[in-house]
Amino acid sequence: MASRLCSSTLKNRRLLSLTSSSVFQRHLRLYQPSLVRGLTCSSAYRYATAEQTVPSISRANTHHADHHERATEIKDAKLIFNQAWKNIEDHYGRENIHLPREFIFLMGAPGSGKGTHTPSILRARGITNPPISVSQLLQTPECKTLINQGQMISDRYVMELILHAMLQGDPTVGVLIDGFPRTDIQVEALKMLHDKMIDLRREFWDTALRDQFPRPVFRISVLYVDEEISVQRQLARGRMIREHNSQVKKSGQGVFWEERVTDNNETLIRERYSIFKAHYGSLLKLSKMFPFHLINATGTIKEVMQIILKEFEYQSSLELDSETFDSISHIPVATQIGIHARQDLINRLEHYQQTEPNLLAQVIQFIDTQVMPLVNRHSISGHANFRSEDKRLANPHFVDMVMDIMSERGYFINFDQRVHDVPARFDLETGKIELETHYTYLLNIEFPKHYIRALEQKFD
Repeated sequence: MASRLCSSTLKNRRLLSLTSSSVFQRHLRLYQPSLVRGLTCSSAYRYATAEQTVPSISRANTHHADHHERATEIKDAKLIFNQAWKNIEDHYGRENIHLPREFIFLMGAPGSGKGTHTPSILRARGITNPPISVSQLLQTPECKTLINQGQMISDRYVMELILHAMLQGDPTVGVLIDGFPRTDIQVEALKMLHDKMIDLRREFWDTALRDQFPRPVFRISVLYVDEEISVQRQLARGRMIREHNSQVKKSGQGVFWEERVTDNNETLIRERYSIFKAHYGSLLKLSKMFPFHLINATGTIKEVMQIILKEFEYQSSLELDSETFDSISHIPVATQIGIHARQDLINRLEHYQQTEPNLLAQVIQFIDTQVMPLVNRHSISGHANFRSEDKRLANPHFVDMVMDIMSERGYFINFDQRVHDVPARFDLETGKIELETHYTYLLNIEFPKHYIRALEQKFD
């Protein structure tokens, strides 16, 4: 299972990194000078990117820099978000900020299969924008220079990068952000982004730009595996990459896969998992703010995919405006309407027998003499259309009994009524035509087919 997961993850990671990186990186170079100024600290992002770009960073060499960064860190989420948002408004203009309606923020333990399952989440939600990978956004030369110098990436810097990336895609189909938020400050900043979008919606509600500022829907998804599974999956991924690259080197054919230092070092793998655990509490805070999906990713790819599809199925209470939802919520959801159908059917049939035995007998006689002969004639096809002008079918209660009895016997039945105006008399003096209304009642009956040809073939 780990081998299959690794292979699928690697394929998806190459595709996703190519799309997200190529789409967004060319825009981000325009913003780097202003973003780099005034760095504040975010250890999560320092480690997350360093693992892919630098084989090892001496802790002794960075101790002084770490101490200085922590001493000067801005811990006020409001200040961080407001400055990031101001820079965005200055760049685009307030009225030109057109963000998507749906946001999926995907987090996960190392080795949980985010790369593998991201396409499933995108398909489940109909999102065609390339996913925004924070680790890919931080692969710019400027970021690598800071990381190599032992400096940490600021929360404001990360926030601005993500906002710029959000604004590059199609705002009508939603977006998935991989790797954000991680820290308490980023969690608070995310809530402020949601509130800011609500404020913009109110501000532009009575203008021609109202559709450009939809009610935001934020979903948080966390893929979880325990530490031992995480370690084994990453080591297996490392072995697979080394074997693949060895074959490419020997044959001269194929493409080398990116080899992570952490996939070959169990100590570093466990350090990555400890960082995930350290920030897990921050993620749980999001469950009190937004729809939160904690997905057990320890199963097979297929099993986890089924969980994801179930978690991300359409939920009108989350996606419709409250006023719209309130106006239609009294209508039963299709998946719920038949939950007690069998019990209700039995209760109705028992009630007919106890309170209306004579009418029930008439209904049974009607089915025996008029309906079943037609059904038997079409027994092979599994489909019969019964048409009648029997006036008893004008009685809705009579029809209910017919449908209940047929349903109890395993038939799928629906009823329709057709009205026809037929000429009855013609006045020669006035030329007036008098019409009579005729009613035709239709029962559409379906039942399991019988495949005679298939049965014959068994004896060929």
